Amino acid sequence: MKSKTSYFNKTIFFKNITHFWPIWLMFLVWNVFIVPFMIYNDSLQYKYFTDLTQKELEMRKSMDILEVVSIYCHPAVLFIFSVMAVMAVFSYLYNSRTTNAMHSFPVTRKELFFTNFISGLLFLILPETVGFLFGILVGAVCGYTSMNYLLLGLLYAFGISFVLYSFTVLIAMFTGQLMAIPIFAVILNFLYVGCKMLFCTLMSQISFGISLGFQSGKLDVLSPLYYLCSRVTINYGPGGVPIGMNGGKVIAVYAVAAVFCVVGAYLIYKVRNLETAGSLISIWWICPIFRWGAAVCGGGIFSIIFSALLNFSSSKAVFASAVASAIVFGTVFFFAAQMFLEKGFRVFKKKRLVECGVFLFVFVGLYISIEVDLFGIERKIPEASAVEKAYIEDYVPVGGTDLDTINQIIHIHEQIVGSKKEFEDYAAESQEVYYLGIKYKMKNGSSLERYYPIPWQEEMMTEQDSVAYQVIQITTSPEVYWKELFGKKKQNIKATYAEIDLYDEKTGEREDVVFSLEDTEKIYQAVLADIEEGNFKHCLIQRYFDDLRNESTYYNSIKLDYLGEENIIPVQMDYDSSWYENGEGSKSGSANIMFDKNCRHIIEALIDMGMIESENDLMTINEFYELEDAVSAEYKD
Repeated sequence: MKSKTSYFNKTIFFKNITHFWPIWLMFLVWNVFIVPFMIYNDSLQYKYFTDLTQKELEMRKSMDILEVVSIYCHPAVLFIFSVMAVMAVFSYLYNSRTTNAMHSFPVTRKELFFTNFISGLLFLILPETVGFLFGILVGAVCGYTSMNYLLLGLLYAFGISFVLYSFTVLIAMFTGQLMAIPIFAVILNFLYVGCKMLFCTLMSQISFGISLGFQSGKLDVLSPLYYLCSRVTINYGPGGVPIGMNGGKVIAVYAVAAVFCVVGAYLIYKVRNLETAGSLISIWWICPIFRWGAAVCGGGIFSIIFSALLNFSSSKAVFASAVASAIVFGTVFFFAAQMFLEKGFRVFKKKRLVECGVFLFVFVGLYISIEVDLFGIERKIPEASAVEKAYIEDYVPVGGTDLDTINQIIHIHEQIVGSKKEFEDYAAESQEVYYLGIKYKMKNGSSLERYYPIPWQEEMMTEQDSVAYQVIQITTSPEVYWKELFGKKKQNIKATYAEIDLYDEKTGEREDVVFSLEDTEKIYQAVLADIEEGNFKHCLIQRYFDDLRNESTYYNSIKLDYLGEENIIPVQMDYDSSWYENGEGSKSGSANIMFDKNCRHIIEALIDMGMIESENDLMTINEFYELEDAVSAEYKD
């Protein structure tokens, strides 16, 4: 006995196949081009690589296949064709005449939904399968053996297509306008990360110490296309050898969620009012969400832009301008969204005015909660026991895993947070401000970054209670300067080359004097001696004050090349040194050493080696500029 319950209608199915053939044909051409053609094109290069070993050849060919697969199943490409397929098979829902005609036929909504759903999905899956089969054939003819990667790519493409197609179908059920589908699809696929970026930007603008930075998080999964694009990548093993694709588990989880999207879309379709064809939103309870969402996003973005253009230095003025512009632009976008919903301009009704007032109350409350640090984000300072590494961002990152150093940085951080009002007022009134970055890498894998304007005057360098003094004590220590010159890893260094810039005191003509190998070792030992005795401290402090540095630091710099027993890891890479830890990098390095009159060992060594007769042969930066100006004026005369 034939079942009375049917989920599929052959007539509608074949109508979709024949009526919308340009879509599946376009995707078929794309897959045939990407997979077999690219494999064939890549194979042609091996006519010229005749000196490759068998292992190198196999690795290159594996890389070829994986690169083809990464394009073949790229989420962005599959998203575009998914949206096109959904717009085609459900296009009848967005015109009153066609939607009434389709639903007057002797077919149930269940048949319509699932027949159209399957039709559109096959527009994606069948071309992907054909591309895979042609790729296998061409790959075998061209001598490729890593065909398992193509099979993996096919499974990835199936999974991603199902996920993005199902999510787009759900979106399509919420709107009554065809062209709204791609717009809503893009918005909702990036909604969470977009809102997070908006919130981070707002925080950096009106909060104390919060720097503009966007970090990936677990909840980024709420933005499917963004998350898939960042997770579906080629997987490389040691030495950069390709070993497969990442993202299989992510696709599997999304596929499970996509099943619920299909069920949700069907349930909405069952109760969908046919009269909503042509309306922007077809489900009434989505309308307030749309209004509020448009007002939050539009108001937030334009308030950030507007207050940034005003460029106030006072934190109070920045906050006031942000709130004022949020109210104005939030109201504009709220009623603009309502105009789209009603397809008219008569939107200023009592009910909507009250709703807008409630929205503005909540919206302004969000701004105020950020300003008063209701969520404790500004005051967040980690416990030392939870920190793996801590750094102060200076000329080079200063810090590390040492517990005493971590405690020092946390103490500085606590003092800055406790001086918020004082430092904000100072930054608004004075130009003598230093922007200090503080970074923590936590043991749980997360990180915390802050960026503060702190008072920075010469007299503060001797005030032991000031933040400036404490920062200077950490950043100018002998150990820190050694790492700045020779890398973060303590090891034996062998000097291989040295030269110094000397200048004629009358003409200003430069001479690069190269040290002999013996003198290179002597000058290196002199540098080490001055570092150990702390003789560079004054010179390092002067780096923060251009006028003082130019007055006391010599323009004559020493270039020193060296070799380490192990790879040199620059301190700049200390926070994220995975590239070096994987065995890359070099054992050679180079340092440019600026010094002043306090570096007595360097000056004595230069005199002993006959490089200079006395300290008077060295020029400060100001003396060099004066000589340069004099020579230039004489030349013009």
